[in-house]
Amino acid sequence: MITSPTERLAPYSGKTTAAQNEYDGDLGISSPGAAPGAANMYPQGSIGFSRGRRSLDHSVWYSGALMTFLATGEDTHGQFALIEAVGRRGNVPPPHIHHREDEIFYVLEGEIVFWVGDRTIKGTPGTMIFLPRDVRHSFTIESKQYRMLILVTPAGFEAWFREFSVPAPAMTLPPANEPAYGEVRRMLQAAPRYGLEFVLP
Repeated sequence: MITSPTERLAPYSGKTTAAQNEYDGDLGISSPGAAPGAANMYPQGSIGFSRGRRSLDHSVWYSGALMTFLATGEDTHGQFALIEAVGRRGNVPPPHIHHREDEIFYVLEGEIVFWVGDRTIKGTPGTMIFLPRDVRHSFTIESKQYRMLILVTPAGFEAWFREFSVPAPAMTLPPANEPAYGEVRRMLQAAPRYGLEFVLP
């Protein structure tokens, strides 16, 4: 136990296994208690990074929302993507199923109602909603505006948002409008490439 601000932690003296030593120097050594295979999760050369929510060069206008890519698969070696989304009421997605990734939504501002399978969850500031893969879900915006974080794991689906967006010219909301019919058709055609299934009436 650290009893004063100046006390330092003792160096870790744990022993490595033969399997861990095999990868030492190439892929790094996993922490004690890590899951099998964790030693090779991050290739050598992985570095920490930061990105702010006002990063215009990492922001797009997507379906009525301003989205900022705080982390992508290129940043995290495919482990996850983290996106901040700011938008207004309207332009909500139809019911759909992700077959490749799980999603976590964390509501920062506004009120959002989620449908996950047979459950209805009201998201208010501070609410986390887990949307597992292979389960139908959708949501509607109850407040005039919202701001939330979207965690996608593993990464990859952020490419969908890039494909169907335009670079944000400013850190503002895009004009309120519905996707054109041609854009909707293009989304339906592209969905299988992303492991996405729209559940249409």
